[in-house]
Amino acid sequence: MSDEQIKQETGLSREDHENRNQFNELPKGKIKPSPEDKTIWTDDNGRPWKLNAEPNAAYHQPYPVPIAFIRAHLSKFIPGLKVPNLKFISPNADGKYSEIVANRYTGELIIEQKIMGTFNLATDAPDAMIDGKLPTIGGHNLLDVIPHNKYGGGYKHIATGIETGSIEKGPIVLAHLE
Repeated sequence: MSDEQIKQETGLSREDHENRNQFNELPKGKIKPSPEDKTIWTDDNGRPWKLNAEPNAAYHQPYPVPIAFIRAHLSKFIPGLKVPNLKFISPNADGKYSEIVANRYTGELIIEQKIMGTFNLATDAPDAMIDGKLPTIGGHNLLDVIPHNKYGGGYKHIATGIETGSIEKGPIVLAHLE
């Protein structure tokens, strides 16, 4: 499928897709789990970050997606199979979602182009902070999932003000490891 056909289908050009992370906001300081709800983490400014269920982070693992998905499910019964990366989302002021992926063992922000967190352009997820995932249908599928599957993961930014390749190692973003 050509870039023009993908743009016709999704309304999103390759350039817009690859530059999406210029709108991705990182946590201020480190995030830590809330004592009341272990799936809601907060950064040093009090911004909430929702920990997604591990199967919903399959695209952000160093394994093929089907393997990551299966491992995430099996790890409920076999802890040694846990996937290494955790995915968090947080709503921006415009209703779109910033996203980070961090290594569960080191706390480090994942900056590898193909598996790092990606800004979500869709605004059709009003319950994402409750559900812990973005929908697999509707705007999220059209603006975020399909373009990633068709254009690939050639993202030009890690987050606002940070171009891909401009840092060698991601900062530590998970406070629970201290």
